[in-house]
Amino acid sequence: MKVEDVFQIVGGELFYPHNKLLKKIKTDSREIKKGDIFVALKGKNHDGNQYIREASLKKAGLIICEKKQNVHTSMIVVENTYQALLDLASYYRDKFHPLFIAITGSIGKTTTKEILYHILKSKYTVLKSPKNYNNHIGIPLTLFELCEKDDVAIVELGMNHKGEIEKLSKLVKPDLAIITAIGTSHIGYLKGKRNIFKAKMEITKGMEDGIVLVNGDDSYLRKIKGNIYYDVIDCGKHSTYGLVPYHIQETFDSLSFYIQYQKREYQVRMPITGSHFISNILLAIEAALLLNVDMDTILSSLQTFQMEKQRMEVIPLPNYTIIDDVYNASYESLKALISFVSKQKITAYFILGDILELGSYSRKYHKKIAKILRKVKKEKVLLVGKETKVMRGKNFYHFSSNEDVISYLKKEDLNGKTIVLKGSRGMHLEQIVHYLKDTNLGF
Repeated sequence: MKVEDVFQIVGGELFYPHNKLLKKIKTDSREIKKGDIFVALKGKNHDGNQYIREASLKKAGLIICEKKQNVHTSMIVVENTYQALLDLASYYRDKFHPLFIAITGSIGKTTTKEILYHILKSKYTVLKSPKNYNNHIGIPLTLFELCEKDDVAIVELGMNHKGEIEKLSKLVKPDLAIITAIGTSHIGYLKGKRNIFKAKMEITKGMEDGIVLVNGDDSYLRKIKGNIYYDVIDCGKHSTYGLVPYHIQETFDSLSFYIQYQKREYQVRMPITGSHFISNILLAIEAALLLNVDMDTILSSLQTFQMEKQRMEVIPLPNYTIIDDVYNASYESLKALISFVSKQKITAYFILGDILELGSYSRKYHKKIAKILRKVKKEKVLLVGKETKVMRGKNFYHFSSNEDVISYLKKEDLNGKTIVLKGSRGMHLEQIVHYLKDTNLGF
C-alpha cells in the first residue's frame, strides 16, 4: 500500500504525503523498521503518542495518530487510532480470501488452535494468531499478516467483558467457529456462567453462512441450535462423526485413546499429557475432517505435536521433576491438573497461586480446590497470594510472595519430588520455576 491508499481507508487529515510503498503495520515503536506504518494507540496505561518521535527516527513510512506531531514523517491524524487500526484490519480481511476459523472458550482455546494448526499445515498454507494475540489489538495485527497464498486463517478470540468477542467476530467474519467450553474464567466480570455462555456465543455475530463446532459434552454448548446464519455440529457423545474416546491411557509424557470413524477403529497418540485435553483434540480432529483432511494424515500429525511451554510441561531434572503449568489458571484447569497428578500414583509437591478474575466467586472456588486437594495424596501444598488464604488443609502453607516461597524452598529437601506449579498469569509463578530450574538443587 501507499500513503494515499491508507488515507482512503482511515480518513482524517493527511500531512507530508509520499509515493513510496509502505511495509508492515506496527503498534509497537520498538519493532518499527524503515517504511513501516506506526499506529499510535492510546490505552489505560499506555500512550503511543509518546513514541512517535522514536518511530520517525527509525524512518517509519507513515504515522497514524490523533494529534499532529512536530516530525517530518508522513502522517495521518484521525479521531481515533484504534478505529483506524480496525479499518485497516477490515480492509486486509476482505482483501484476502482464506477460510477463516475463529476459536473461543473459557479453557483450551489456545491448545485447540495449536493442535488444529499442526494438523492443517500438513495439507494447507495456514496463518494462525501468534502467542496470546487474541484481543482487540492482537487480532488486527494477525490479519495484517494475511497474504495471497493463505488457504486457512485460524484466530483465537479472547475476552474479559461482554461485547468484546462480538466486535472481533464482526471483524474476522468466521466461516467456522469453535467453542471449547463454558467455565468460570472472567466470572468476576460477567457475574455468572450463563453470562459467560452468552459472551462466548458472540463469536457467531460475524457469521453469515458458516458452521459452529462445539464441545457437546459441555452442558451449555450442547443446547445450541442452528439458524439461518450457521449450522451447529456437536463434538461429543452425539458427534457428527461419532468421535467418542475410549481406552484412555495417560502418562507423564504421553496420551492415547481410541475412536471409531467410518466403521474403523483408530488410535490417537500424542506426546502430551493430560486426558482433560481430549475434548480439544477431538474438536481439532473434527474441524480437520470438515476441511477434508483424511484421518490417517490427522493421526500422523498428532504424533509430532508439541505443547507450548508452561502448559502441562513436564521437566525432568537430575534431582526432581517439575510439572510447569503456570501459563494461566482457572478453576476447571486446576481441577483437571490435580486429577491428572492424583492418577499417576505419586506424592506430589504442589505450589499454587491465586486464580484471578473470579470476583465475588473467588472464595467459593478456592475453597472447592482446597476440598479436592484434601482428598488426594500429596507432600505439601504451598499457596501464594491473597485469594488462596481461604484454602485450608493438612500441610497447607501460605505465602505472600513468590520470593517468600523461594526462601522456603531453599531450606527444603526436594530430592526425588514431583513439583507441580500452577496459577493465574498475573501471579508470575514462572519466577519459582526459573529458580527450580537454575538452582544447584536441580543440577
